[in-house]
Amino acid sequence: MPPLANMELVVSAEAVHGGHVNNVKYLEFLEMARKPWYQYFSTLGFRSFMAHLNVEYKKEAFLGDHLLIHTMIERVGNTSLVLRHTMKNQNEEYVLQAHATFVAISVETGEKIRVPDELREDIDEKTR
Repeated sequence: MPPLANMELVVSAEAVHGGHVNNVKYLEFLEMARKPWYQYFSTLGFRSFMAHLNVEYKKEAFLGDHLLIHTMIERVGNTSLVLRHTMKNQNEEYVLQAHATFVAISVETGEKIRVPDELREDIDEKTR
């Protein structure tokens, strides 16, 4: 089954630059939120390569803010899949939305492969 989709964090001083969270730190937060997904992909016998990342920043985050990142599979193609991230602050305000497109890669050969049917089935099961 796909991993739990939510990750919570509190903004620490190292993430703040110029009074708010630095834009590069948001990308690190998203990467942390994807780690369970990478592990899940590994259990299905593939690894992934990020081919595209689109981030839409909505609101600044500040020191001490509580952020909730929700990650879900939005679309599965033949050899690719899209993870959709939403990040909200403690006031339920959107901080960002992002779409990360990944290509499925064979663990053995490093070549592009079809996204495993088991992932498709797991996603279909969750959306019923």
